[in-house]
Parts: sequence; C-alpha cells; structure tokens
Amino acid sequence: MRRALGFALAAALLAGSASAQDSGPIPEAQPLLARYVLADGGLAIGGGPETDAVAAAASGLSPRIVGPAGAMPLLTQGTIALAVIPREMTVIERAAVRRFSGGLPLAVPVMQGLYLYARCDKDGAIDERVKPVLQALFSDHGQTRLKAVLAMYKPLDAAALTDARERIARLHGITIPRREAGYVAPDGSLSIIGSDTLTTIMPDMLAAYARHAPKVRFTADLRGSSTAMPALTAGTTIFAPMGRELWENDLDGFRQVKGYDPVRIRIAYAGHGPRANGKTPPAIYVNARNPLAGLSMAQVKRVFAAGAPGGDIADWSNLGAAAGAIHVYGARDDGGFGSAMRASKLDGLPFSARYQAMPSGKAILAAVAADPRGIGYATWIDAGEAPEGVRVLPLSARDGGPYVLPQAGKDRGAWPISYFLNIYVDKAPGRQIDPAAKGLLRFLLSNEGQAIIARHGEEDDGYVPLNGADLKAMRDLVETF
Repeated sequence: MRRALGFALAAALLAGSASAQDSGPIPEAQPLLARYVLADGGLAIGGGPETDAVAAAASGLSPRIVGPAGAMPLLTQGTIALAVIPREMTVIERAAVRRFSGGLPLAVPVMQGLYLYARCDKDGAIDERVKPVLQALFSDHGQTRLKAVLAMYKPLDAAALTDARERIARLHGITIPRREAGYVAPDGSLSIIGSDTLTTIMPDMLAAYARHAPKVRFTADLRGSSTAMPALTAGTTIFAPMGRELWENDLDGFRQVKGYDPVRIRIAYAGHGPRANGKTPPAIYVNARNPLAGLSMAQVKRVFAAGAPGGDIADWSNLGAAAGAIHVYGARDDGGFGSAMRASKLDGLPFSARYQAMPSGKAILAAVAADPRGIGYATWIDAGEAPEGVRVLPLSARDGGPYVLPQAGKDRGAWPISYFLNIYVDKAPGRQIDPAAKGLLRFLLSNEGQAIIARHGEEDDGYVPLNGADLKAMRDLVETF
C-alpha cells in the first residue's frame, strides 16, 4: 500500500509543481499604471527602514516606510516604483504581483541580503523611469553611498555586482501611463478589484444596482482574489471581493501599511457540492472505502490539530472505525490556504505531528485516494480533478450529528466549515466608509442582490445565497459603516 501511495504522491507532486502559484495563464492582463510618480516627477519607493538609505543613494526618490510585507501590495498596485526588502519574495507574493502585472517582478540584490523589486509586464519590460534609477544604484557611486549608510549589510561581491549590472542593462523600458492614487478613475468610475469567480455575477450585480443609483458607476477588474487585498491596501479599489478568506500574508501587508485590520462582510456561501460540474468548496475527504458516517468539529480539531480539548485522535478506532493509524493530509502552513484554515477552523492550534503537508489540493486528494487510512482537508476542487477513490465527509457542528454536506438547497449555515464570498473594506477606527461602497454592499445583501447570486448558483464558480440568520447579521454590520 505504501508503494502505491508513493507512486500516487509522486504524480501529484509533479502536477502540483506544474500548477505553482507563480505559473499558469494570467487572465486579461491590463496595461500597468504608475501611481508612484510624484508632483515633482520623483518616484515613490517603499519597504523597510532600509528604504531611506536607498532613496538617499539615488536622486529623485521619495521613501515610504511601510514594512517588508506592506511593500509588496503597494508594488503590485503601482503605488511604489521599487520595493526594498531584506529577503526574497515568497511564492504567494510573486503570484500576486504576476497576476496583476502580467509578468514576474524583477528581483535583484542591491546588498547581500537586501533586495530591490520592480514590476515587469508580460514581456519582462519595466517603466522607463525606473531603469535609470536602478543603474544609478548599481553604479560605483551608488554602491559607495549604500555601503556608507547600510553598514549592517555586506556589499555585493564582484561577480554578483556584475551580474546585476548586466541584468539591468538588458532590461527594456516602456512608457507606463501616470495615474493619481486612489480608486477613482479619470472617467469618474469607481474601481473594484478582486476575485475572478465574479466575472459573470458582478456585471449582473452592477447593472441591476445602476437602476437604483444611476449616478454611481463602477469598473470591475476581476483577475483573482490574490489581487484584491493588495488593491485595498494600496487604496486602488473601493472594496476587496474575495472568493476565500484572508491569508496571513494578505493581512500582514494591510496591517503594516494601515495599522489596523480590514472588516469582512460575508455576501454568499462559497459554492456547493459535491457535484458533477463546478467546484466543490473546501471540505474534508476520506478514502471511498472508509465507512465513517461523519465527524464533529471537535473531532476534526483533534484529528488535524495538536493540543485540542479532549486530546489528539491518532487511531481510527477512536472514531468507531477499524483500528489503524490515521494518516492526515493537508495544505502547507506557508501563509496561504493551510495557514488560514488552521487559524479559522482549528482555533489557531498547530497542525498534528502526523499532518503531512502537500503542495496542492489535487495532491491531497491523490494521497487520500491511495491510502485507505487517509483523511485530508482540501481547498476548492474542480469536479474533474477529484479522483474516484475519495468522498466528501459529512460534518456536524456538534458531537453526534446531524452530519451534513455543503449541498445546494440545504441550510448552508449548518455546514460547519463554510467558506464565503467575502468583501473586505478599509474602515479605519472611528471613520465611515465611502457612501458609494456602503450603497453597493446594501444592494448585494438585499433580496434582489441575493436573488442574482441564486441565479448564478449552478455555474462553475457559483455561490449560494446566505440563510436568514447569517444574512441579518451581515445587513446589521453594514449599517454600522
């Protein structure tokens, strides 16, 4: 069995690497905009405290100390021209920049352990205003100034400096249009940037809302949830619609820039299933031969986490099944889905010592399909990617059931690990949000808005309207804005 599992995992790992977050097609890459050009023609740059020194080493730069995590969303949205970070970018950060910019960012060390990042378009070109800045920073004069003010860093060795200069010399510069900061476009429309699961729902929503508020216009740029929080952090979207919960890196960046948390509004439940078409929302899977009727959330925590009340559950006999060690599979705890799941569904407890981190949802399901003792927690899965050897496990909020599945037509509020179509808003403590944002949020939660969600429920990325209790709670929350 272990040999078969090994072959299955190897295939899944290869599939996972082929679909890494910074690979794959970019939906409708849009022209880049430069929000970092100041009134005097200088360029804003941002990052950690080293940003001051970098700005002093070349002319025409204005530093913004926003922290390493805060710099990445600002770079993604073009509110800073360069990000100054004392580390390499994470895979998730690269994915967010690439999904919005069309190309992977330029990454070049300016001192040992200190990196500069710049946006590139899909052809690898950068803003023609940025290239001479990079050339100045890597000149003999620029390097001398950096050594003087960044004594805590070692200078680049000769080979690394030559490589950096050659890479910069090969860069092609392009003209990137200048745009003022903010979410109001030159034509007066208000920008909405976020999840690509809304490409069919949002146009219908906006068209219907226009009949109620004809003087308010919106422009939707829906290239993925990974673009939503960078835009909210940079102030380039009126709110951030996401088909998932915030990941740790999303929240870290916003907090570093703003100093407070965004506020979440739940608009709909994220999909339904299992079903033959479309995506099944995040769920717990067991091997198809496993007869277990279901698990309560208390049991889920004791299986997947370490230190849950009641103690860890390590053997199937403790759940009423045939004796045998439980093999636990799930996503990596890398600031993405796995970390968000651990924080929101496992009360922030560490994963079990038996937890095997996998590179993708497909890999998790492949492992469970090959392992009769396996159990896995996987993110959204397209019907065609779920192997025949697994099934979604019914769950209950309480011990003993009743156990339910996230099925359409049922009370989706009873599914204890529900995920949602979330809209995050930038609401500073003691301040109100833009009335235009509040008006649209009200409409999304209205009977008419929820009916539009229901009409799209059978699409691949379809959502399910909120039930009565959840809907009332969200309507009441919006009224406090």
